[in-house]
Amino acid sequence: MYPVPLPRTSVVPRPTMAPQEDHNGTVDSNSKGSAPNREAPYLSPKITSHLEVTQGLAGRRPSFSLTAPTGSSSAAEDGSLLAQPWYSGNCDRQAVEKALLHFQKDGAYTVRPSAGPHGSQPFTLAVFLRGRVFNIPIQQVDGGRHYALGREGKNHKELFSSVVAMVQHYVRHPLPLVDRHSGSRELTCLLFPTKP
Repeated sequence: MYPVPLPRTSVVPRPTMAPQEDHNGTVDSNSKGSAPNREAPYLSPKITSHLEVTQGLAGRRPSFSLTAPTGSSSAAEDGSLLAQPWYSGNCDRQAVEKALLHFQKDGAYTVRPSAGPHGSQPFTLAVFLRGRVFNIPIQQVDGGRHYALGREGKNHKELFSSVVAMVQHYVRHPLPLVDRHSGSRELTCLLFPTKP
């Protein structure tokens, strides 16, 4: 199954209205014996572009908690990720890479459980950019209290209290992606949450 991109527009649904009753329990006199109008006039949808939404978030604090409880386990973090539109809890590396390569959108991403023994690297962030999939380990550091991107032994510049906080950060800020073979460095934001 291929990933389904999340829509980047918002549509305001048409509200329905019940007939108004006065204090005697009778239907509003505007109905004049005809069937009451149960639907409001059509409202044109409000479409908001991704750029407007992103710019509208500037300066606002996120609505989720950025603080993970001390001693939170990978299992607890995994449980909080299940509801995320970008978490691929039951997918392996091959399924994720196949889905991202099929989707072919720079900035498409997903987080999956890491293969093998999880230890201090419970998750992997997979990002598509310029025809390639980058698999970046998500490390647990500081005794499991924080998360950082990169391999074990690297000096982690940015620490996050949760994987959700990390993803939200890179939705708004460019993520540096380094090619291990050539050493070339490119930047992308996480733009298209994807689930295989």
